[in-house]
Amino acid sequence: MLKILILKFSSIGDIILSTSPLASLRKSFPEARIDFFTMFDYSSILEGHPYINEILILDRTTGFLQLKRAGKHLNTMEYDLVVDLHDSIRSKIIIQQMKNSEKRILKKPRWKRCQLFQFHINNFSDTFSQLSLLHEPIMELLVEPAAPFPKTSLFLSESEKQFALNQLKKMNILGNYCVIIPGAAWKQKLWNLQGYNEVIRELERINIKVILMGSSSDLICNELSEINPQVVDLHGKTNLRETLAFISQAKIVIGSDTGLVHGAEALGVPVVMIMGPTSVETGGGPNLRESIIVENTDLWCRPCSQNGSKPCYRDEQICMNSINPETVKTAVQKILAV
Repeated sequence: MLKILILKFSSIGDIILSTSPLASLRKSFPEARIDFFTMFDYSSILEGHPYINEILILDRTTGFLQLKRAGKHLNTMEYDLVVDLHDSIRSKIIIQQMKNSEKRILKKPRWKRCQLFQFHINNFSDTFSQLSLLHEPIMELLVEPAAPFPKTSLFLSESEKQFALNQLKKMNILGNYCVIIPGAAWKQKLWNLQGYNEVIRELERINIKVILMGSSSDLICNELSEINPQVVDLHGKTNLRETLAFISQAKIVIGSDTGLVHGAEALGVPVVMIMGPTSVETGGGPNLRESIIVENTDLWCRPCSQNGSKPCYRDEQICMNSINPETVKTAVQKILAV
């Protein structure tokens, strides 16, 4: 039996996007054993995934010697194929010890991204996407052509879905609702409070309930719930699996280029993704046909970094603050009308 190991250690959005090449491998090798090696912090995302035989877990604090030992142990498991979708120092140390496996390694477009960020020269093809990039290491191995690339996917059990439905009933949310995820790992990805506030008021006008979700550090949720006491603020109150369960029942999800927004698409929920410092070339953007990007395409300075971590050189971050609430509301209405 063919044995395949996929490595993708972080983060939430990138791991979710990796379920697309995972689906391609499963389709081409339906009888294979496919294991997925990821970071402990994010491993629950992949729980119960039907394409994965076993989730292998790496602790964030694992040092050099432990990484070498992990690689040597994996070498004894006799994987036929190792697909490194992370291309990091950690993954390199591990796969160097796997002497008996064929290796396929993602080659990140670092030079093209450098040209884009530093010199604003875009040498990416018009057909580039993160899904196409993640498929590059395995394309010639696939029995059937990958394009169009498989949708991303996550799994939730019926009990997890029922948990969300029960909680919604307790909160008197019985009809359609929207999940807004206003937070982000980097503040440069945050849309402004006024914009989200106007969108919430529009959703209230058309009788769509709003649930705020995110981590406990997403202070914008506190501000939005103070201004709009009618919203249900669950940020920091649910674990990752519970958050996904609530998202899975939503009619639409609104947020920036963050992991949980990608998670919504992997659960079949269309999104309105508000993008500023990142772009499709950096790995951002939605993948569902029904989803909509809202972005200012007329700024020479964007994208400015791969994940939005680079501070804006301007006094005001135009790429996010120039996003008109009316544009976001129009995108929301278009998705809700389908």
